[in-house]
Amino acid sequence: MLPKIQQWLDRDYFPQRVLLSGGVKPFDELISIASALQAESPEKILSGICPDTLVLRNEGAFKIGNKDNPDKDSARGMIRWAMQTPVKNYRIVILEDFERTGREANNALLKILEEPPPRVIFLFSTQNHHQIMETILSRMTVVRVPHDFEDFSIDEVVKNFLQSPDLIGKFRTIEDLDKEAKKKKDKQVILKFVDDLIIHARFFVQYQHYLEPLFEVQASLHRNQNTRLVLERFACQITEAPES
Repeated sequence: MLPKIQQWLDRDYFPQRVLLSGGVKPFDELISIASALQAESPEKILSGICPDTLVLRNEGAFKIGNKDNPDKDSARGMIRWAMQTPVKNYRIVILEDFERTGREANNALLKILEEPPPRVIFLFSTQNHHQIMETILSRMTVVRVPHDFEDFSIDEVVKNFLQSPDLIGKFRTIEDLDKEAKKKKDKQVILKFVDDLIIHARFFVQYQHYLEPLFEVQASLHRNQNTRLVLERFACQITEAPES
C-alpha cells in the first residue's frame, strides 16, 4: 500500500475522489484500497460479487451510455449505480485507465464528481493524466504511483531545470531541446520534457507550486505558440519565484 494511502486509512479519513497516476500496477492498488475500505477480500472485490463495489476494467472506450436504461459500464450507468444507498460501508466505483473516457462521458460525470453523494468513493487509475480534462482533474486527489512502488528517480535534466537558480543554465537547456526538436522535426521532444516536468512537480512537494504555470505552458504549446518563448517565460517565472 502506498504510504499516503495507508495514512488515510489509518486515520479513518479517505478522500471521495482519488486518481492514481502512473506506476506499474495502479489497478491492483485500487483493489487493495477497496478491500481495506470495505473489509472484504481482494478476490471478492475483483470478482465483482461485492454488492457495494463496482469494478470497471479497461475494455475499450468508456461511453456515456443509454439515457433511459444505461449499462453499469457506462458513465450514466455508473452514476445511477453510485447514487444508490450502500448496503454496508461505502459505495465504491473503481475505474481503470480513466484517460479512455471521452468528452461526452466526462461531461456526464462532472456533476457527481463535483458533489459526490455521502459514502461514495471514486477510485480511478490512469497511465497518462495529461489526457484527462482539467475540469475533471482539478476535482480529483491525484496520487503519483512510482514505477517501482518505492523510490521515484528524478531525471537529472528535469532536476537541474527545476532546482537551479541559474537562468542562463535553464535557457541553455531550452536551447538544446529546441535544437533537438528542429533536428528531428518532432515537437514531441518539447512536449515530453514538459510532461516530465509536470510528473515531477506532482510527485515532489517542493515543486507542486509550479503545477499551475506548467499547465499553462502545456496549453500554450498545444496551441502552437512559440516553443522557445513559452519555455523561457516559464524559466524566468520559476527562477524568480521562491520555493514553498
